[in-house]
Amino acid sequence: MASGDSLFLFDPLSNRPPATNYASVDLRNGFVVLDFDDSTNETAQFLAVLPSHYGGAQLLAIVTWTTTAATTNNAKLRVEVTHLGGGANLDVLPTVDGSDEITVTAPSTSGRLVLSQTASFSAGAAVAGDLLLVELTRLATDAGDTLANDVEVVSIEIREV
Repeated sequence: MASGDSLFLFDPLSNRPPATNYASVDLRNGFVVLDFDDSTNETAQFLAVLPSHYGGAQLLAIVTWTTTAATTNNAKLRVEVTHLGGGANLDVLPTVDGSDEITVTAPSTSGRLVLSQTASFSAGAAVAGDLLLVELTRLATDAGDTLANDVEVVSIEIREV
């Protein structure tokens, strides 16, 4: 495994939404996107098995997104990973193993894609073959989120660094 190689690439249809406050699936000019509201913290969840080439290093996320309308303000996003190894209880999820929050600047042209990258974070004690829960949340109620439009996510890539 080379540093920077991709482990997962999630598209909007890979989302396994939580019971409440979930990002909604939408279409933009024929492209499926996840809409994250501008007034409520909404989350998308993704499950993946860590591939055999995962070496146990730190992770980073690259979120490809745009907005519903042109603007110059910022949105705040958080990516979290939770290791669901053997013995995990799906009724009581374990503590988040790693996360990072990023403040992202909206494109000035509606529909233009932006790639935003987190800093590196831990996957805890996860090893190749383990199940990993990846969550993306728009922190719309955070003072740092001043974007008055929906964030539309096209993909999330997780890399080993």
